[in-house]
Amino acid sequence: MVTGPVRVLVLKPQELSRTGHVGRALRQRAAEVIEHVLSDDGPPPVLDGFDAIVVTGAPWSVDGDEVRPWIDGLLERLRQAVATGVPVLGICFGAQAFAEANGGWVARARDTEVGLHEVETDVPDLLPRGPWFMWHGDTFGPPDGATVIARTRAGPQAYTLGPHLLVQFHPEATPGMVEAWLAYDDADFHRAGVDPDETVRAMRASEQGARARAGALVDRFLEGSRTA
Repeated sequence: MVTGPVRVLVLKPQELSRTGHVGRALRQRAAEVIEHVLSDDGPPPVLDGFDAIVVTGAPWSVDGDEVRPWIDGLLERLRQAVATGVPVLGICFGAQAFAEANGGWVARARDTEVGLHEVETDVPDLLPRGPWFMWHGDTFGPPDGATVIARTRAGPQAYTLGPHLLVQFHPEATPGMVEAWLAYDDADFHRAGVDPDETVRAMRASEQGARARAGALVDRFLEGSRTA
């Protein structure tokens, strides 16, 4: 059990995988946050000395060519986290990688979900309906023993396994981050018939609520890290 402030390792697939609202909440609540960019810094560091792990989103699939130099190291760290009880908060790609590492599966989804969406949630105190920002073309099956706690018509949106919390959507996303992601590649929005500019405007109008929801999510996650 961690009795004081926690030391958090943030694993980011690329530099654009910023921590946004989640990073802000972590730094307000945790003693130290160490960020490691997998595509630039290589395989993740050992877990010794870390009380919790956050794995952020990525524009790639867990089986894509882009992740091959470091994905095996990430999957091994996620297996170690389960074996040693180090809580993981996985976001989108992070939730998919956690499933892949621990006996679940990841595949292309029938539909790409983009924009702001509400979820059907079984635990609104932990995970309210939203709206949450989504951008994913893959879906997953969680590991054995996991509990799916939120979903949309397209598939599962969040699950837990012991102290681990895995979400398919992006609680970290700020309007500025999404603008940067859209500048990188906005094709998914156009294919889905969703106006990216309108999405950013809606995010700006509701940013205070998004920040509060992300902070509450981080609070619950860190509570788990202190009792794991």
